[in-house]
Amino acid sequence: MSTLLAKIKIHPGKENTFEAVMQTMYQATHSTEDQVIRYEYWRGCEPGFYYCLLSFATTVDFWRHQASDHHEGEMQRFVDCIAELDLETVDPVQGASPLPATQVGTLDRGASLQLADQAEQFPVSLAQWWLAHRS
Repeated sequence: MSTLLAKIKIHPGKENTFEAVMQTMYQATHSTEDQVIRYEYWRGCEPGFYYCLLSFATTVDFWRHQASDHHEGEMQRFVDCIAELDLETVDPVQGASPLPATQVGTLDRGASLQLADQAEQFPVSLAQWWLAHRS
């Protein structure tokens, strides 16, 4: 499984557009992607800041999500709203989260160029210090 947390800062005045895009993305992701475990958006305390928690059965499923028609179809509206985006791989603390530990997957040799591009743009890696704390 792969879990990621995105911190997103949007341009002032783009809140309504951003939230409309995220509602579309949420619906499309949950209705078409069988391997999604968590995909949800949150408003932050600071104006214009949002968070997205993404969790997929495998790293490859995350990259498939990034390459999906609905994600790519909303990309221009998404990009028009974004001032900054920080995507961090996170590891659920076992016993304090229902999600399984984050694992890193690899692409098959026959993966499409589009999927390979997503893997390059959005690498998923384990922080070594996590391993000592996993049960």
